[in-house]
Amino acid sequence: MPSRTVTFISIATAFSLLGDQALYAVLPVLYENLGLAAIEVGILLSANRWIRLLSNELAHRATHRLNPSLLLISALILGALTTASYVYTQSFTILLTARMLWGLSWSFIRHIGVSTIMASEPMEQAGRTMGWYNGISRAGSVAGLFGGALLIDLLGFHTGILILAGISLSAVALTPRNRIDRTHSQPAVRQRAPITLLILGITLGAVGPGFVMSTLGAAVANRMLDASLLISATVMTGALLGARYVMDSMAAPWLGGSFDRFGFGIATQIYLLIGGIALLTAAVMNGLLLFSAATIVFFVCSTALQAGVAATASKLGSAAYARYVTASDLGSASGPLLGWFIVDRWQDPSISIAVGGIMFLCATFIAYTPSQKNRRWSRLNTRSNRTKQSL
Repeated sequence: MPSRTVTFISIATAFSLLGDQALYAVLPVLYENLGLAAIEVGILLSANRWIRLLSNELAHRATHRLNPSLLLISALILGALTTASYVYTQSFTILLTARMLWGLSWSFIRHIGVSTIMASEPMEQAGRTMGWYNGISRAGSVAGLFGGALLIDLLGFHTGILILAGISLSAVALTPRNRIDRTHSQPAVRQRAPITLLILGITLGAVGPGFVMSTLGAAVANRMLDASLLISATVMTGALLGARYVMDSMAAPWLGGSFDRFGFGIATQIYLLIGGIALLTAAVMNGLLLFSAATIVFFVCSTALQAGVAATASKLGSAAYARYVTASDLGSASGPLLGWFIVDRWQDPSISIAVGGIMFLCATFIAYTPSQKNRRWSRLNTRSNRTKQSL
């Protein structure tokens, strides 16, 4: 089971995500009532990702120089205020500023949270620790997407958003009372993330949120054209995405723990290989059942990789982790645009899913053949094995 520190930090992170995730569910539906244009919705929902390409590095440097506890509390408060701002204005410029400030807040929340839990747990349990963090915090995404949308539907946009902002603000009470240790980030000033790690970050960000999840609804709809089913494509898409989020919440600790047992190299290659084959299989399958099964297999592999690779990045220190999540954010910000460009160009969402599978298979070879400059992987595995033997 997770420690007290991991549990509290993860729950605080989950609370902070409520408002942000609710916006993804309700803005595409209610944007006209809020006086927004369709293109403005797309800009608002992606602005927080683009700003993180800069704010992740800022979070690393600020955490090294200032009090991390104070920075975390400030980020949680700012994040809650950005959610509440949607109640008091309909100005696109102000809302865009709020979304960018949320991206800044999330960089600090994620960076300080991960640094804190990784510094408090043994290195040989890094994968499982990151799995617990991802699993518990992902519950905030599920609650925001489904619970937040239901709350807004029942009580109205303004009341629902204010309640979510209030719950997010309560996360401040869960932050550690003592000063968060900065020793985890100090050695990282001199240490950079290997290029292999950055490529994996871009791949995981682009394939999951981009080529697969953003076009999943269109792919499901194509396969239901000739099917006599009692459910709609929207419901089926929601069920598949819901399965992914449930997996993130419940299975991430055990899937991330496989990196602790088998090591970074072997686990990464296995999950990339299986995930890539699953996506290629889904792309060529016309039957909805086989398509859904292959997609769920990919989600399992993606959940494991998100936990294990992020844990490996955190082992290298604060700077390496900041650069890894920046690479991942770059992939997740550009992936949906590229995925829908493919759909628009060839009118077939299966091609987007197939491209994601090819990227996973190519990344398998990258993880298998790290350069001589990236031998720190072996040092990490050696250190972990020595720790296990001493235990």
